[in-house]
Amino acid sequence: MQKIPLRKRIRYWLDRRMTKGTSSMVKLLLIAVLFMVILVTALVLLFHLQKEGKQPLAVFWDNLRSAMSSSFPSSDSGNLLYIILYTLLGLTGMIFTGMLIGIFSTSMRGKLLELQKENPEIMEEGHMVVLGFRRGEYALLAELMEAAHGKKQTIVVAEQMERMEMEKAIRMNVKVPKNISLITINADTESAAALQCCGIDRTSRIIVNTRETGRTVKTFLAVNIILRNSETRPKIVTTVDADASAFPEDLLSDENVSMLHSANVVARIVAHAATQTGIFDAFLDMIDFENFEFYFETKEEMYGLPFWKAVLSGTNGILTGLFRDGKALLNPAPETVILQGDLLVVFEENPGDIRFIEPEKETVPEFLPAPEPEPVPEVVIFGGGKALTTVLRELPDHVERIKIIGTTEEDVERHLPKKKEECPSEIVTDARNTSSQANLKDMVKDAAHVIVLSDRKKKEEEADTETMVRIMRLRNIKKQFGYPFTITAEMRCENNRKLIAGGEREDFVVATDLSAMMLAQISDDTRRISLFNELLDEGGSEVYLKPAADMKVTGERMSARELRRRVYQYGYITVGIRTKEDPFRVLDDNVTMLLNSDDRLVLIGEK
Repeated sequence: MQKIPLRKRIRYWLDRRMTKGTSSMVKLLLIAVLFMVILVTALVLLFHLQKEGKQPLAVFWDNLRSAMSSSFPSSDSGNLLYIILYTLLGLTGMIFTGMLIGIFSTSMRGKLLELQKENPEIMEEGHMVVLGFRRGEYALLAELMEAAHGKKQTIVVAEQMERMEMEKAIRMNVKVPKNISLITINADTESAAALQCCGIDRTSRIIVNTRETGRTVKTFLAVNIILRNSETRPKIVTTVDADASAFPEDLLSDENVSMLHSANVVARIVAHAATQTGIFDAFLDMIDFENFEFYFETKEEMYGLPFWKAVLSGTNGILTGLFRDGKALLNPAPETVILQGDLLVVFEENPGDIRFIEPEKETVPEFLPAPEPEPVPEVVIFGGGKALTTVLRELPDHVERIKIIGTTEEDVERHLPKKKEECPSEIVTDARNTSSQANLKDMVKDAAHVIVLSDRKKKEEEADTETMVRIMRLRNIKKQFGYPFTITAEMRCENNRKLIAGGEREDFVVATDLSAMMLAQISDDTRRISLFNELLDEGGSEVYLKPAADMKVTGERMSARELRRRVYQYGYITVGIRTKEDPFRVLDDNVTMLLNSDDRLVLIGEK
C-alpha cells in the first residue's frame, strides 16, 4: 500500500474540518491560537522572561490578551528572545482576527443570500396575487399599481424565477410608488404546495397571468386546491387563448372567476384598427387607470327619464350606457327609459364626478343619419386560423374586397362567418409563396389596408419574429413603390412591439398589452368584463375613430357639451378626440375648443 505523505494527510484533515461549516473552522482557529499562546507561555516561564513574582496563570492570560489584540512588543520591552516570541504571538493574533472576520463575513453573506432566495410567508390580508411573470412584459403590473390610486397595496408576484432577479427586472421597468409593497415569490404556479406561502386564502384578488393554455388551467386548479376549505373566495381573473380551454359558464359563476378570451378580443381590435389607424392606442388610453375610467353609478334622480336626456345633460363625466340585469348596454336607443335598479355606465376621472344639469329641460335633438364612410377598395390579410373568422366578421361593411394571403379557397371556407351578412365583402384568395418579393408586391399593390395576423400554431417569439420580418418587407415595398396602404399587425409580446415600432401609418395590436389592461380593469371591478364584451362585440356598440369633418364640428369654437350634443345627433357618444399631438384626450367641460379637419373623434356607436 502506497504511503500517503504527511502534507497530504494534513491538507485532507483540514478540508474535512472546513466542510463541517463555520463552527468547525472557528474551533480550529481557537485551538491554533491557544496552542501558540500555551507554547509562548511555556517558553517565557522556562527562560524566566516574565516579571518577578508573576504567576503562570497571569502570564498565560497576558499572552492570550496580547494575541487577541494583535499587539507587538517595543524595542525596549525585553531581550531578543522576548521580542521574537511576542512578535510571533502578535502575528498569530493578527492572522486569527483576519481569518475570523473572513469566516463570519462569508457566513453572513451566505445567510443573506439564502434569505433573499427564500420565499417569505405572506402575513398581509386583502393583498393582490399575480401568478405569472415574464421579462419584457410589465404593462399589467404598471396598471395594477396605477389602480391603487395612492392607497397602500401589497402586490405579490409569483413565478419560477430567482426573487431578486424578478424584482430587479420589475423595478428597472416599472416605477413602483411608495404606497405599493412589492413582494416577489419564487414558486411553481402549478403547484398548490409551492403557492401556500402567497397567502392565497387571505388575498382579495388573484390574477392568473400565465398565458400558456395548459399552464393557466393547472394554475387555476392549484389555486382551487388551496381555496377548497376557505370560507370566502377571492376574485379570480384569468385569460384563455382558445375556445377549447375556456372554463364552463357555471364554473365561472360558482368559483367567482372572470375569464377574458384574449385571442378573440385581439382579433376584434385588429379588425377595427385595420381601417381606423390609431384606434388601438385610443382604446388602450380609454381602458388604462390614468385619468378617466369606466365606473358604474347609481343616480336615483335619473330613474324614469329617457337615455337621451341623461346623455345631453351630463357634465364633468360622460354617460356611455346602462348596466342592467348584469349586462352592459352601451349607447342604447335614445328613447330607452332608465329603470329603477339600473346603473349608469360613466366615463369619468373619479367615481361620482358626473353631474346632470336640469335634464328635464333638455329638448329632443334632431337626429340625423350618420354620414356614410368612404368605400375601402381592398383589405389584404396575411394569416389564418381562428382569428381570421373574427376579423372577417368584424371588418366594416364598406370594405369592398378582402384578399386572404397564403391559403386556398377550401381553407378560407372553414373560416368564413356562417351568415353572409356578417361579411358581405367579396373574398378572394392568393396561395402564392410570400417569400418572393415580386409576389408580395403584386399581393398588396391594390390594398388600402394590410393586416398581419400572428401564427398561433407557433410559439410567441417565433411567431413575432415572422411578423416583424413581414412588416419590414412591407415597409420596403411601401417606400420603394409609394403604395399608400396602412399596416395593422398582431404582436404577441409587449417587448417585440418596441423593436418594430416606427412606421407612420401603422398599428401594432399587442396581445399582452391589451390583456394586461383588461385584466387589471376587470380585477378592479368584474362588471367591466361585460362592458368590454359589449365594446368589442360585433352586435353591440363599439369604439370608432371618425374624422371631425364628417360630424360637421370643425372650424367653429364650441364647448365639450355642445360638441357631444352635435355628434349625438348622428347616433354617437363622444368620449374624446385624437390629434397629431395627442393619441387620446378627454374633452374638458370648462374649456372651449376649435377642431380642424385633421382631428378625429373617439366615439361609441353601432356603426
